[in-house]
Amino acid sequence: MDVAGPAARLASANALRNPRRTAATSTALLIGVTLVSMMTTGAASARLTMDHQLDSRFPVDLQVSSVAPTAGGALAAVPAPVAGALADVDGLGPAVEVTAVSLRQAGGGRRVPVAAVAPEALRTVLNTPADAARMRPGALVVPERAATSYGLAGADRVTLTGPGGTVTLDVVHTDTLSSRTYLLPRDLAALAPGLAPNELWAAVDDARDPAAVVAAAQRAVSGTSEAVSVAGIVVERASYQQMIDVILAIVVGLLAVAVVIALIGVANTLSLSVVERTRENAVLRAIGLSKGQLRATLAIEGMVIAGVGAVLGIVLGLVYGWAGATTALSALGEVPLVVPWAEVGVVAVVALLAGLVASVAPARAATRTHPVTALAAR
Repeated sequence: MDVAGPAARLASANALRNPRRTAATSTALLIGVTLVSMMTTGAASARLTMDHQLDSRFPVDLQVSSVAPTAGGALAAVPAPVAGALADVDGLGPAVEVTAVSLRQAGGGRRVPVAAVAPEALRTVLNTPADAARMRPGALVVPERAATSYGLAGADRVTLTGPGGTVTLDVVHTDTLSSRTYLLPRDLAALAPGLAPNELWAAVDDARDPAAVVAAAQRAVSGTSEAVSVAGIVVERASYQQMIDVILAIVVGLLAVAVVIALIGVANTLSLSVVERTRENAVLRAIGLSKGQLRATLAIEGMVIAGVGAVLGIVLGLVYGWAGATTALSALGEVPLVVPWAEVGVVAVVALLAGLVASVAPARAATRTHPVTALAAR
């Protein structure tokens, strides 16, 4: 006799015998799974949106700046020992030389802080690579936040003045939120010739602890006895990400308790079914249903109850989680729907396994009773 076929058909029929009780049990699990799925989906969508915002506001992981001014008012070059010290820091990528200076717009306009760096070097350290991809000769890349701050919103061209003269540049807008504008070193040389790189930018390895890498960089730089400033912006970005993870872990841990309680209800439902079907199970045993098939029937019934609640809960959780993240973070921009496949898969598997485990005790009670004794029961 085929084990899976009869067991599956009996389980499906038994699950529908008392639809009100089965629905109540499945609903309890559905609520718990919905809440867990909602939180994981909302957190995944929020994390992606927050990562975009943090990368835009903090485009560089580590920034080392000279603090010594030159006679012209710009900062002096970063001392060579500093670059050598950074090269020895484990977990820190190659440092990129940047020339940063503030230039005034022609006609008495606002000052614009610009960063001159080669695009190919900028791509290796920038968290918003779209800014580097749009750099070209004769253009000033202006992120959204910088355009608003410096009066360049909607502008197609801008004229900047410096010690070397006046240059008109095309304005290339990006949707990032950096406060820095970017141009090629050759364009800066026409405005302020002779300036040496006065900043070093570097990326921190994603697999390393940002705080530890930044601390190591600060120790390495301090050992050179040079006057420079070290800004480990990656630490602040990592702290925001860790905050989201901690909140999610606490909430999911609390909601897991609700799921456990709901699964106890599955075990109770199966136990009541065994009691109500004592004589029926005895008849099935008498006509050839084996103990293994009876166990399989109850196991499939428990997995069906848990699986239906889990699937519906996951679908509802995805919708509610995305809607909640969109409502909470709509001010930051578009919030994409991010499906946390790993977490969703874990929830589904755990629900099915829990339904299977919940059937063990009722199945043991059902198979322990001898068919003759069960037939005599009233």
